[in-house]
Amino acid sequence: MIVSAATERLNDILVELPKYKSQWEANVSSPYVRAYDLAIDNFQKTTKAQEARDRMLAELFVFSASILTGSIMMAAFATTSVRVLAGRAALSVICNNNLNRTFNVMHAAASNKVVMFALGGVLDEAKKLANKQVTSAAEKLTSSAPVAAAPTALNFKTRIDDFIAINHVCVHDFVRGVQHDNTISEAGKSRLADLVAQTPFCNPPESRRVDENRLSQKMELLFYMSAVLDSDKLVTYAPSTGGTVGGIGRDIEYGKKAIPQLPSATDYPKSISPRLTGRPFQPYDPGQRIEYDNIGSVVRERINTLSRLTGNSSFYPEQNSLEKLFIDPTSGAQMAKAEQIINRLSADARPKQLTDVRMI
Repeated sequence: MIVSAATERLNDILVELPKYKSQWEANVSSPYVRAYDLAIDNFQKTTKAQEARDRMLAELFVFSASILTGSIMMAAFATTSVRVLAGRAALSVICNNNLNRTFNVMHAAASNKVVMFALGGVLDEAKKLANKQVTSAAEKLTSSAPVAAAPTALNFKTRIDDFIAINHVCVHDFVRGVQHDNTISEAGKSRLADLVAQTPFCNPPESRRVDENRLSQKMELLFYMSAVLDSDKLVTYAPSTGGTVGGIGRDIEYGKKAIPQLPSATDYPKSISPRLTGRPFQPYDPGQRIEYDNIGSVVRERINTLSRLTGNSSFYPEQNSLEKLFIDPTSGAQMAKAEQIINRLSADARPKQLTDVRMI
């Protein structure tokens, strides 16, 4: 039996697919998760309080995955993870905005971003030639069962590898479907072979160029930037009117709540001084101010170190030894800087095209 040139080319692609899968696993998935494991280990050593150590580590992985994408593969994986691990308001906004920017830069406007990794270079033109095969392959990719999430490196390693494996099956089924679809002409099959060769899945990095130590430093810094963005609180208060021993000279706090907006948001709360009303039982209308949780001098020192190691200036102002122990210099400037660092790291890591792999 004579095998057509188009069929032979499609067979060649099928033969190469397991190698591509292994390259994504060895050159992206494994070093990425090892870097996360090191970042979490350092983060836990530095943050002494149990509450800080037990912060939502699973969420922190999704946070770093969505910021330090490096490839369409990690961006697509993070897209699925954000749905599984919808985080606190500020992080959710950052993750979703960054991922949208990542796909927009690559003009990947497909409604299902996950499909872009497997069939990114195929979608538009392939639908004209083999829409049935595109749909069939994509359905298997996007109909996965709910994921059991846990804040361990092993959990994330298996999840990323599962994601790669499912994409492998998707590309395989698409190519095999095209091979056996008699409604597609030989010229059409040949063109589809060209398109498959341009898909992100079929263009893995050929060698591991990830600097795991540097990547872990960026991840760890992101974890602290997350903590900084979580540290601001809106306090409603009024001056004390005296009358009780415990209340003399102290403000009366009526409430304290987390601030979900990012520092750059136009509706970020502003300080408002209490207004004197002159009423006998309530002489002031309450005002509001921004306060910050003290994350500790050891953590602040680690943030400064990581900030310098990753190409930024010191995050906090210089302090002498006594000031470091007793004065928390966190202010609106640090909130704004945390958001700026996140944006800069995400811009540096963002792939510029579907097959770009920016080894961080």
